[in-house]
Amino acid sequence: MKVSYFALLREATKKRSEIRERPAATVRDLLNDLVAEYGPNFARWIMKDGELAGFAIVLVNGQDIRGLQGLDTPLTPDSDVFIFPPLAGG
Repeated sequence: MKVSYFALLREATKKRSEIRERPAATVRDLLNDLVAEYGPNFARWIMKDGELAGFAIVLVNGQDIRGLQGLDTPLTPDSDVFIFPPLAGG
């Protein structure tokens, strides 16, 4: 499974992307694994009280998980996951 990080998450992970050898079963499992691995600097942008943070975006194979099964969206070894922290602009 390929996981790509954007904006502040690149700073938190020190990576643009990575291949996860042990793919998680669901998006929730993946995010919990990533929080455990990368700590509070990652967690604060992506999770809040066990749920996806307000304006954070997670895409699986190009589709927003909010239009799928949310955090319970299943993942496969071939999944392409993109994780965006909340973005602001003007």
